[in-house]
Amino acid sequence: MRKDVFIETSNVTEFRQKIRTLEDRENGEPGIALVYGQAGRGKTETTRHHYALNGGVYLRVMQGWTQAAFLQELCFLTCGVRPRAASACKSKIIEALDVEPTTLFVDEADRLHVDRVEDLRDIYDVCGAPIVLIGERELKGLLGERRRIWSRVSQVVEFGPVVEEDVAILADEAAGLDVSAEACGSIVRHADGDFRLVWTLLGHLERAAKAKDTTKIDAAMVGVVSKKVASWRRS
Repeated sequence: MRKDVFIETSNVTEFRQKIRTLEDRENGEPGIALVYGQAGRGKTETTRHHYALNGGVYLRVMQGWTQAAFLQELCFLTCGVRPRAASACKSKIIEALDVEPTTLFVDEADRLHVDRVEDLRDIYDVCGAPIVLIGERELKGLLGERRRIWSRVSQVVEFGPVVEEDVAILADEAAGLDVSAEACGSIVRHADGDFRLVWTLLGHLERAAKAKDTTKIDAAMVGVVSKKVASWRRS
């Protein structure tokens, strides 16, 4: 399967629209954006794709980061330096964003302690740089713990499950497969809407189709191949 394929799902379209609104300083709605949903729904790939096309600062949170580690990494990505003190990092970030406002994309943000979100709120309050927080369902609860954080959330994008139309387009563009509507439904059910599992399943189907010298995928083939692909559910 081609690895460079990126399809415009309804999730992606909503993400683009709301980030444009967040970044529009004259007619938009400045603030913090919440992008959340179950793992495997395409949040990270969508964010990286948007970042690659439009720029900004993209930070992936690592588990267990302290305040200093978090702000040092964010400072390095924003300014190219890593001061030792967290307060110095925050000051440098604010200075840089005051001169050149840019969007901060913070992925895996559900891993953050709520006090790190407060650090981001400080940055937003002082310089007004748009902040996009991406994470799993728990992230919404994390932001909701403190009213002063939630009141600054102006855009919310919930990534829903992959739908049959997405599967058909992805199969065609990434693997040249003609997947029947019934087979698309079967893929969605097996993957439970998880984009990564859909991708894995299509890879197996592509190999099975090549072995049969065909590009057509029916529900029966999905049934056979899906038994070889791990589900997220434990048996």
